[in-house]
Amino acid sequence: MKYTDLQIDGLREMINIGGGNAATSISKMVDEKIDMKIPEVAILSYQELYQKVMADDVEVYGVISKIVGEYQGAILFVVTDQAVDQLAGLILKGTEASWDVKLSAVSELSNIIANSFLNAIGRLLDVQLISSLPQVKNDFFGALISSAYLAFDQYDEQVMVIRNEFTYAEKKLDASLFLIPEEGVLDNLIKSLGV
Repeated sequence: MKYTDLQIDGLREMINIGGGNAATSISKMVDEKIDMKIPEVAILSYQELYQKVMADDVEVYGVISKIVGEYQGAILFVVTDQAVDQLAGLILKGTEASWDVKLSAVSELSNIIANSFLNAIGRLLDVQLISSLPQVKNDFFGALISSAYLAFDQYDEQVMVIRNEFTYAEKKLDASLFLIPEEGVLDNLIKSLGV
């Protein structure tokens, strides 16, 4: 389906609210100001996704949580090795830790991000949305995106990219948050927003 600029702007504002809430939650958890870039909302082909967002052969960690409630889908938090170190450093306050402990800390952080994000959107739309316990996967970016979309029977050539990026202390956190809606959910969200 083709979305109008007004509909994309409505989605962007909704995601901005959810992402802002998530950034505030991270800030409180790590006791440091975390900023969020105005979200990118675009409908791209897979080829465009890998050209404009991240190459499909970049190895990343993905923390995926299923969305449970009136609107279903998944939230995918994608981080590089460097971002795992950065986030773990923020959470663990520089304490030496094994890679498994670092991944566990990032998984817990992503759980807080996902639920903060969904709570804000749920309040805006007057629906209850929660996320399942997150699963951490290490894979190529293309494989993570493909498996997430295939899990919801999203076989379309087009991908809805809703991405937030976070920064702290003027450093970019190489992590992105993707909202992967089940088929038909975006149309319902747009109807709920009245655009």
